[in-house]
Amino acid sequence: MEGNGSMFSVGMKLTIESFKDGEVEDRFQCKLVEYSSKKLFVDYPVNERTGRTALFLEGTELRVSFVGKAGSVYSFPAEILMRKKINQIPTLVFSYPLKENLKKIQRREYVRIDTSLDVAIYSVDENKQPLITRTIDISGGGIAVVSKERKDINFVSGDKIEITMVLPFQTNDYSYLTISGEIIRHVEQHKDQPPKLTIKFLDLDDDIRERIIKYCFDKQLERRRKLHS
Repeated sequence: MEGNGSMFSVGMKLTIESFKDGEVEDRFQCKLVEYSSKKLFVDYPVNERTGRTALFLEGTELRVSFVGKAGSVYSFPAEILMRKKINQIPTLVFSYPLKENLKKIQRREYVRIDTSLDVAIYSVDENKQPLITRTIDISGGGIAVVSKERKDINFVSGDKIEITMVLPFQTNDYSYLTISGEIIRHVEQHKDQPPKLTIKFLDLDDDIRERIIKYCFDKQLERRRKLHS
């Protein structure tokens, strides 16, 4: 089926969020099984926190987001219309999003937020001491970190590394990530500040990148709500 669904493709991953009292209650992952000019058919979503398949009732209102072909993140409100089997696959059916309801969140290369996350950096060839520290910012393309002790940072530009870090989502949901990376810059700051490392992610899986982008987006929304509360 083609219709006007050029931004969608069969097999693409979608993130679904359920709400309670206006707040995100849970987050789910699913795949697009089929689409037409009027409907989207997705396999049964799996809860990111519990790993269990979710059973939603018809009429349930949700928010759906996805990474488009050009690398932009989109979201739209959706309502479950029905359940239907497509090629023997049980699916949930949403209305195809109206243009005015489709929100472009932001291109991934510009989504960067200041945040402090636990992170460990390891040398790929294991010839340097690991750096256990915290981020100062993160985006879908990389992170920047500092260390309390100047002597702790012995990485230089061009070093290939492995990064492990934790993304804390709402509802006590934590994503533990292991990512390949490269040191882009080792920046010496003022005397009273430790040096900073800027790091680029390498060969990042789309699913992990989308998870990072969603974390950034959620933090932006959280900060906007605090500013207007």
